[in-house]
Amino acid sequence: MIVLVKHGTCLDPKGKKMDSLLSVEEAARRLGGISKWTVHAWLSQGRLQRTKVGSRTMIRESELQKVIDDGGKSPAPGRTEEVV
Repeated sequence: MIVLVKHGTCLDPKGKKMDSLLSVEEAARRLGGISKWTVHAWLSQGRLQRTKVGSRTMIRESELQKVIDDGGKSPAPGRTEEVV
């Protein structure tokens, strides 16, 4: 069971805040107005993790924050950066 409170905040039954889900378009806006196609590319590259809701691709707010914190330059999961 999910409890919705004002301003779209989602709480689990124990009252713990859950991540908001953002559309690809909203994620692009929050990343400074980048193209939605860039967001799709980052999803394909593994820089962002997708959450499917039916046929829609959504992005958890916490995933978006990871990209913001890394400056969008983090490698895809499972890949390591080559140190020269």
